[in-house]
Order: sequence, then structure tokens, then C-alpha cells
Amino acid sequence: MDLNKKNLSCDLLIAGGGIGGLVAAVEAKENNPDLDVIIVEKQVTGYGGKANKGGGVLQYFQLDKITPMDFLKFHVNEIGGYLGDQELMLKYVEMNHELLDKMDKWGIVMPRNEEGNYFMMPTGPFTCMISVDLDLCIKMRRQAEKLGVRILDKVTVTDFAVKDGVIRGAFAYSILEEDNTFYTISASQVVIATGSQNYRVGAMWSSGRGDGIAAAYRAGAEMRNPEFGNFSQLIRTGSHGEVVFGENFMYNAKNEHVTKNFTDHRMTDISSLAIREWYVNMINGTGPIHLDYGPDKRDVRAVNQDWQRPYGQRFRECRQEFTNKFDNDLEVVPLLIGEQSCIKVDHDMQTTIKGLYAIGDASYCGSCAPGAVPAPPARNRGSGILNAVFAGVLCGRAAAAAKTTAPAAITEEETDACIETTYAPLKREEGCKAKEVIELIQQAMCPSEYSVYMKLDRMEEAEKLVKQARELSANLKADDLHDLLACHEAEAMVLSAEMHYLASKERKESRGWFLREDYPEMDNENWLKYIIIKNVDGKMTLSTEDVPYEKWPIQPPKKA
Repeated sequence: MDLNKKNLSCDLLIAGGGIGGLVAAVEAKENNPDLDVIIVEKQVTGYGGKANKGGGVLQYFQLDKITPMDFLKFHVNEIGGYLGDQELMLKYVEMNHELLDKMDKWGIVMPRNEEGNYFMMPTGPFTCMISVDLDLCIKMRRQAEKLGVRILDKVTVTDFAVKDGVIRGAFAYSILEEDNTFYTISASQVVIATGSQNYRVGAMWSSGRGDGIAAAYRAGAEMRNPEFGNFSQLIRTGSHGEVVFGENFMYNAKNEHVTKNFTDHRMTDISSLAIREWYVNMINGTGPIHLDYGPDKRDVRAVNQDWQRPYGQRFRECRQEFTNKFDNDLEVVPLLIGEQSCIKVDHDMQTTIKGLYAIGDASYCGSCAPGAVPAPPARNRGSGILNAVFAGVLCGRAAAAAKTTAPAAITEEETDACIETTYAPLKREEGCKAKEVIELIQQAMCPSEYSVYMKLDRMEEAEKLVKQARELSANLKADDLHDLLACHEAEAMVLSAEMHYLASKERKESRGWFLREDYPEMDNENWLKYIIIKNVDGKMTLSTEDVPYEKWPIQPPKKA
């Protein structure tokens, strides 16, 4: 095939034009207007990513009523399981109002009532959700363009150029047949803002394909906490619509309130215990599971419909119309969301490769901020968008303050080698389709007894499917550029599933969201550790890193 090879250069390259990437670009330019910034987005910047797909809520801390330490104590004990970076979590809470003020300044609509206060919905003893309209990424794109940020749409980053542990730029290709351009982009700083691995199951989350995670792994960046990439949400069997807070109202076929089997109080959000309860009832023959909200049968999410979000209103009306048509009852089943977000970063969001950053859902668990839960919602609704803004601000400030020096040159030989690897599926006359690989990975990850309520023998069954997918992925065939993109995303899914099960077999305990039937207790003596995975000469290697809890204010309970 005839390629149009193009060389570009900039100070800061951002892979991903969702809310995190856009915030990083704007924050960097506001702090250093002379910085040359390029955003590369495989779909359309302002419309890609997950932030504008229907959630539309932000985590809100009423800091006039609670202190950041109040929330930290609650989170560490009830959600994070002593595995979280308490310093980073405190900073996130302390910056809450600053982040909202920034969003307001950038033109993002956060509806208020007649008194001028945010529309709020309590979600726990220390948090609320406030609404945000679904054009937030469009508003951020306009802000970025005003500041002079360059944007490449319909272009996907495939790999990073690294030498001696230092970033030099990235390789990317257009997915438009009429364009057919392969880009070599030199940059002394690069940001991964491509989202988490969601395994292409849930519609709202399906844009998280894990391709940035896979590219970082291939480049030699360390991964941390990949076992916390198994988030599941209860959905209605009719419409497949998610049911937020429904875990508090679970009843089995005997009309027994089975929520009481795993909690004695209303939870802030779904835990893996609810998924386990669904599974146990189905195995015991007491399923299916239905929701019962009480005498008025009122869905607790109905309050959301009162929030004034003009841009997203039509979307919500269509969604409600679909739900009303297909939901004849409230039977629910778990849906795998995934949310693997394992790129290891420091407090500036820099990876273990100098000059390479990762933000938002690409690095949420790799930052360790949430502890023993997957990426947002991470048992805290509204933390997804706000965490992306938080990480984008920290990353943008760090990139703006860094001394920009010309990166080492990317050679023609390196470019040609990447082209050969990237376009290999297009050149094959025979091979398997991406769909075959994706279906095998979904079979390995979606069953709750494989990836959520885990046990060694069941994980080994899942690994056999992953191995089949790995073998097939070596012979992927693409018919066009969009098919080629699907092949690369399928490869990323295989890698993510491999990391998940390798780390899950290693963690021999149950903690937070992570559940093992064969190791049901939290083990603070042996497993206050992070699991690290790294590509070493093409081999996936595993090690552990002690949690430095001694320097943090909230200590785990001592052994009796």
C-alpha cells in the first residue's frame, strides 16, 4: 500500500481527546502559553471518550461540612482497603472546589437551582453528585483551540518512541482511507489520555479499548494493580441499562432481601459482594435476582431527570423511551465494565518512562489513589470525570513547568519498523478477524465467576481462553484501516486479560473489590502490596511493591 509518511514535532503530544486529554492541554497552555501542544484523537476530539456518553455527574465534597480527612478515613476503611495512596486522595478532595471553578471558567455547564447552588444528590455519608451537561468535551475543545492547541482527528497513536528510558515521541496513523498517512511525531513530553480497558461490552464504556495501556506496556512502562480491572455493574435484562444503587434493593426468587446477606447498611455504590450474591443465588437455584424499591416502586435514579442539562436532555429522553419499552420487570444481571487502568504514575502523573505521562482512566489504579477498587466509578459516582480533570490539571502543570529540550531523533529505521508491524494485518492474505479474538477475551472476562468472584481453577479455565486468543492474535487480518484499528484493539484486550489473570492469581487474599473464593480474608500481613507488571525483553514479568502505609495517617488494623 502507498503510504503518505509525515513528520511532525511539538513540545507536548497528547494521545486522546477526551476530557482528560483536553484538560491537560488547556492547563499546560494556560501555565506556559509558548508550549507547542498537539492532541491526537482516533475519533473526533470533543466527541470521543467516555465523559460525554451519558453519566454526566461529578463527585462533590461539601468542604464546609466535612474535612478531607473525614472522607479519607471513610474511604480507606470502607472502600480502599488500606491499599490507596492516601496523600494523593487527600489532594484530590482538597482540590475539589478548585477543579469545579476551573470547569466553570472553561465554560462547562454545571446546572444550579434558583438559589445558585449546584443540583446535588447525596451518594454517601461524605459525598454528593452534581450534574454536568454532556457537551463538556466540546466546550473544552473550543477552549483548547483558542489557546492554539493543534488537533489531529481520526488519527490513532500506535506506539511510543523511547530510548534509554526517555520518551522521544510517538507513531500514529490515520484511519481514513482517503488520507492513509503515517505520522512520526517527535515530542519531549507525551501524555496518554486514551482511557481504560473496558473489553467492548458495556455501550457507555465501550470507547475504552486499552490501546494506550498496551502501547505503554510495549514501551517498557511499569503497570501497577492490573488485577483491579474487573468492575461489573448490575443491568436490567430488558434494556441492558445500568441500575445505579440497585444493589441495595436485591431480592431473589423466594422474595428474600438478599442485600442483607452482604451488608447491613446502604452502600455508596455497588461492591463486588453484590456480584457474588447474584452468582451464589444463581448457582443455588434461588435466582433470578430482581430489584424492589419499596411500595412506590420508584427508581432512585429518577431524581437525575430533574437536573437541567439542555444539551444532554434529548439523549436522556431517548434512553428513557428505550428503557420503558424493553424493561417489563426489574430482573438484573451483572455486566462486565472492566475499567482496568494500570499504568503506573507518580503524583505528577509521570510514568516510569521519563517524559511520558498517563492520566484519567488510563492510570487511575496505577496511581494507587483509589486503593482496592477498579477505576471510576470506583464505588464513588462522579469520580470518573472529576478524576480525569484532577489528573489532567496535575499533568498539565508538570508538563508546563518542565524544561523542554529537543528529544533524541527518531530514525528512519525505527519508523519503517513500526510501519511494518502496524500494517502487518493489512498485508496478510489469510488470517483471523479481530472479532474472533475479541469474542474469546469476552468469554474469558465476562463471567462473574471468572473475573469478579475468582477461584484458581476457574481462573485457569479463563486463561485457556486467553491463550487461544493470544495464538489467534498472531495472525490477525484486516480488510481496511478501520478493521486494522480493531486488530490493534483486540491485541490490547488480550494483553489486558493476561495481566489481569497473572496478577489475580498472585494476590492470594480478598480486599476491597477484589474477591477470591479460595482466599476469602484480607491479609494485611502478607498482601499490603502492589503488584507490578513489566515487559522485559518481550516477557511479561511480575513483582511486588510494599504499600508505604507507615507514612500515611490511616493505618491498617493490627493483627490480634
